[in-house]
Amino acid sequence: MYDKPVFNPHELKEANSFKAALFKAFEGFSAKVAEALVDQLSKPVNHWVIKPLHGFGIAGGEKFVVGQVFCKFARDDKGIYGSDELAIKMAKNEIRNVNAVMQLGVHSLHSSLMACHRIKGHVVIITAKMPLSAVGRADHESSLVYGSSDAARTVKRSNAEMNGLVDRVAVQLGLAAHAVRNQPADVKVSIGVDCEGHVSSHDGRH
Repeated sequence: MYDKPVFNPHELKEANSFKAALFKAFEGFSAKVAEALVDQLSKPVNHWVIKPLHGFGIAGGEKFVVGQVFCKFARDDKGIYGSDELAIKMAKNEIRNVNAVMQLGVHSLHSSLMACHRIKGHVVIITAKMPLSAVGRADHESSLVYGSSDAARTVKRSNAEMNGLVDRVAVQLGLAAHAVRNQPADVKVSIGVDCEGHVSSHDGRH
């Protein structure tokens, strides 16, 4: 939808109409999922219909998968941020940051649809799943090519095209390449080390 070229005002209008319909469908579906997640909070965890995931990091609250969307409660359930409101602020910043990167118009760099829903004082961030291999799999099976998925114990810069795309983003945002603590001095990243860059084995997109 985003890669297809448009050559005249009619095609542009049609393309924008398709995008608007996709956004509306995603927003509607994700809102229903968020409502279901909030509603089950009043029940004991063993009665939850949508079960939380385990092993997907500590920050950001409980994580869930429903169909083809990944869901994250913006709650300070681990006492990391100091309050739920600060956890919510962090979660909303994720969407702001993605929007900032996408507005740079770096061709061939893709993100996923994301939505933030606030229901009964709770905030749920919902992201459309992307065709990536699971983080933590054997190195030759992982789609991760930039950054770190294990709190900077290992850092990747293994794909020249992704390296170039990230460097273009960094230049436009005024970010400097920097070394990472406990990593060799020549291993430098241009963005936060726990920002992940992937190459999909399904369609080769970055």
